Amino acid sequence: MIHTLEDFCTYLYRNKDGLKQSRCYYQLVRFSRNQYRKSCYTLRSLPKKGGGVRLICEPSPPLKRIQRGILPLLSGGESVYATAYTAGRSVLDNALPHVGHPLVVKLDIRDFFGSVTFPQVFRAIDKALKASPLTGCHYLNADDRACVENKNYNSVLSFYFARFCTLGGTLPQGAPTSPLLSNLVFAPIDEIIGEYCEKRRVAYTRYSDDMTFSGTFNPLSLIDFVRHILSVNGFELNDGKTKILGRGVRQTVTGASVNETLQATREYRGKIRQEMHYIRKYGLAGHLERVKTRTEPEQYRNQLLGRIGFVLQLSPGNTEFQQYKKWLAENSQEGSHDK
Repeated sequence: MIHTLEDFCTYLYRNKDGLKQSRCYYQLVRFSRNQYRKSCYTLRSLPKKGGGVRLICEPSPPLKRIQRGILPLLSGGESVYATAYTAGRSVLDNALPHVGHPLVVKLDIRDFFGSVTFPQVFRAIDKALKASPLTGCHYLNADDRACVENKNYNSVLSFYFARFCTLGGTLPQGAPTSPLLSNLVFAPIDEIIGEYCEKRRVAYTRYSDDMTFSGTFNPLSLIDFVRHILSVNGFELNDGKTKILGRGVRQTVTGASVNETLQATREYRGKIRQEMHYIRKYGLAGHLERVKTRTEPEQYRNQLLGRIGFVLQLSPGNTEFQQYKKWLAENSQEGSHDK
């Protein structure tokens, strides 16, 4: 059982030598200091599909080890509406509830990870630790449990864990703990929005910062309600990404078309179909030379298999893409000409 930071140090590093254990403990204390922890991140920028860049904060290996050690202690607690960063759930679960509905509304939360504050992280971790079988509720004074907040060991652990998992008072996008913590923080908000939707027979799912609603309802009233709930909890809608999609237009949810049946979009499937045509005609290496890409053949092949896998995840009976998958599996990374 983990009662204190010293216990977590033993759990994390498994040291039997007392001197090494002391050094590891003081390393943990050092990582709890904001200024030191700030120097342990590397900032990288990744291009977004829709333009612009996404800033990724990559923690150093020692800090990442601490964060990964925390993760098993925080399992559970996500809402049923969260479909990203949750074991056993995927884009399929996010899109499926919205298939065939006359109206789909898509909302985006601005700067999702950067809007999650240290106090929110602390409260979410504290709640998760009290429910964890590895920590539970441990009181500083077993004879006096009248004031749980002041007597609970978890409050000390929660403070340190919240420090280890935040950067500049918010969740860094790139830390292994940030996805789960964002779901834990947002779970009460999901429940409020979900209750509002259930009363109106509106389907609701959330994939990270993407919120999707479908059914028959007044979209403006729903958007106003969501905007208010987000605002009182420190979040903000990105109005530039709000989409109200009726039946007469293409309705997509996390890359899947949901108008009548669940499948990858026509453009997504068409791009793969075109690539497979040229790979079969010129071979994989020849195709890559034609399109002048620096991607290695094996890496490109694996990426293509991943995209084909996405199509088949949404439409398992698609024989055309089953054949593409089989052909790539049977041919070498160089690819052969399809005579």
